[in-house]
Amino acid sequence: MNEYVILSFHAVIILYGVLLMTPIGEAIGSILVNKWPSTSTKRGRMLAGLMFVCTGGFTVSAHTLWMHNKLSEGGSVCSGSSILNCDGLIGNPDYNTVPFIGQPWGLLGMVAFCVLLWIVVVIAKEPLAFSTPTFLKAGLGATIAGLPVIGLLVSYEIKEGLICPFCTTAHIANIIAMVAFFVLFKMYESDEWAPELKKTRK
Repeated sequence: MNEYVILSFHAVIILYGVLLMTPIGEAIGSILVNKWPSTSTKRGRMLAGLMFVCTGGFTVSAHTLWMHNKLSEGGSVCSGSSILNCDGLIGNPDYNTVPFIGQPWGLLGMVAFCVLLWIVVVIAKEPLAFSTPTFLKAGLGATIAGLPVIGLLVSYEIKEGLICPFCTTAHIANIIAMVAFFVLFKMYESDEWAPELKKTRK
């Protein structure tokens, strides 16, 4: 199967999550509301959308780890004469591991998105818990911490004159997650987070 067809599966998961978090999400949420009642609210749709984004980030990171392992065996997974070339970056021993740790970037991405997904699930399960703002700040902080990593990896791409589409998809997922956590934190500080409580107080 063509590698870009495979990439589209990861991208669709992330795109679906993004759509859930936009005004279009209200229409999508109406389809899901019977199974997931929380999607009837903006908060619920934002959290559900963020879950999809983190899941897509995890799966594409896992794919880059598979690529790393395949390339270390001498195979080829995403080569080409164009600027879009995964082999030239993931297969480069100078760029394919995390400095000081020595582990593949894909593994770091898997761990990061898994932690982010866990944070979102915890918030979704108990959105009115005392610890919710702490988890929101943790998610926002973790995604902001990912920006220097993205900057480093992009610098590798610029240096080599290549773009790794799978890596770029993971970077985009992190940025989307960062924006989502920021929006959720702003929602928490407003009446939008728990409109049901506002109604009961009147």
